[in-house]
Amino acid sequence: MACPDNYSVSVFREEVGQMAKKKIRGNLGVLLTYLGRLYGTPANAIKEYISNALDEWIKAKTRGEMESSCEVSYRLEKSRITIDYNSPGMDAKEFEAALNRVADSMKRELTIPQIGELGIGIFAFNQVGSSCTFYSKKSKDAPTIKVVLTSNSDEYEIETAKKIESRSNPGMTIVITRLHQDPTKPRGSLAPQLLQRFFAEKFDSYLREGNLKVTINCLDKAYHVQPLEISLPPIGQAFTEVHLFTDWQKKFCCQFWFDPSGKSHVSIRHTGVSIIGDLGTYPAYGLEESIYASGFLKGYIDADFLKPLPSRTSFEENQAWVQFLVELDNIRPSLEAEIEELRRVEEEKRLTEVQKKAIEIARDILEQEQFKDLELLPGLRKPRGPVVHPGITRERGKSTAERSKKPGEPGHLGGFRINYKEERFEDGPSRHSEFVSGTVRVNELNPDFIRESKGSEQARLAYATLMIGKEAIVHGDKSRSADYFLEKLLSYLFQVRSKTGEELVKAKYKKTRDSRIRKTGIHKQTMLDL
Repeated sequence: MACPDNYSVSVFREEVGQMAKKKIRGNLGVLLTYLGRLYGTPANAIKEYISNALDEWIKAKTRGEMESSCEVSYRLEKSRITIDYNSPGMDAKEFEAALNRVADSMKRELTIPQIGELGIGIFAFNQVGSSCTFYSKKSKDAPTIKVVLTSNSDEYEIETAKKIESRSNPGMTIVITRLHQDPTKPRGSLAPQLLQRFFAEKFDSYLREGNLKVTINCLDKAYHVQPLEISLPPIGQAFTEVHLFTDWQKKFCCQFWFDPSGKSHVSIRHTGVSIIGDLGTYPAYGLEESIYASGFLKGYIDADFLKPLPSRTSFEENQAWVQFLVELDNIRPSLEAEIEELRRVEEEKRLTEVQKKAIEIARDILEQEQFKDLELLPGLRKPRGPVVHPGITRERGKSTAERSKKPGEPGHLGGFRINYKEERFEDGPSRHSEFVSGTVRVNELNPDFIRESKGSEQARLAYATLMIGKEAIVHGDKSRSADYFLEKLLSYLFQVRSKTGEELVKAKYKKTRDSRIRKTGIHKQTMLDL
């Protein structure tokens, strides 16, 4: 390509030098409304007023002006939501300064750690309603200031509140009206039960330390927000404090527990407030597929050096964030090893309970008349009473069902001389079970086992009982052909269940059970249908 001549270059430079700068203009009222809707959900937006209350409480406590905890109450009504807290409110000058510096909050200039930074939480009402009135009293002797904000407007009204509207004590009352939905509906996104749990998760550290009290009032009922009870074994105690390798001054603190149910999550907090509620839902360089998102790990990670986004739903992905993820990945193998061991122990406990119940049920069934001709597996026979001749007293000896070794020894469990194990068969997935050396071995690779194991505990119990019964029948067969045919019958049975639908089987079982309950008047848990 030909090079431009000197004249062309000089003209180009002249045009660049003359580029004009112009202001970006727009509807500020609409922009403020959208700013207040950055929080994603109504619950996440309305929690901002608790954050604001805590920020003011922290400042007042630092100055020695407050000794009590921060107390926040919500009153949910069909047409309005009223929020009240005891932390010092703002005076007229502070309101004007905050509304004249939107997204350039004075909080940035404070040395005291604060939850909020940009000062946009005041507009969070836009996610919930279209009008918001603040009644604010800074101190005992200060007047109550009334401020009214409206959606899609860049103007606000401010005045000294009338006597009937004034607060008697320092604090803030916030009234949100022209609501987008009825918060009293039990299934709504602002339902009191939902808010109760949401606030408990978001502000766990403040609630647990007794620094925050939150009450939600709805339809004459009070819902007190309490820290969630954690009765799980702690793990990862070597990682209570983790420093960044690239900056030793920066650190994060971890609290982890093992949840055998696999239904927990790990959250990341900033200044004690949850920002990422579940790491499993956040795409974080593979961590969302690791042990942190497995459900078996419950935990809180406090990382105050990270920078939350304005909506406080995530963090800025800067260098500190990337290094934080690197450190999480470094401690991951140790957490995985701990959880794997705890899961193994938990699985052994579960199998112990399944074995006990399955053997009891199998024994009751196989003692019935139609099975009396079978040669039962050792340990399935019910213990016989002692034979005592008239006039002779004799001590009872051990029956076949009593333990011959101490509890915990291999092959002996709760007095039964039969064991039950779920293992992978070396010859593949075709067989359901086998009986070897006093143990009913169940094949974990079998597709019927895999399907049933994903169901309820009762479904797993029923499967175990069925396998014990199958091996009991095979054990008494001298021709050695029963195993082949019973394996085929089991495959056929589970295919029928799969094709006819599990709900049909459950409905049939429930109908039969309910009929039996009505006849006997007894509500007793029985084995699920097979």
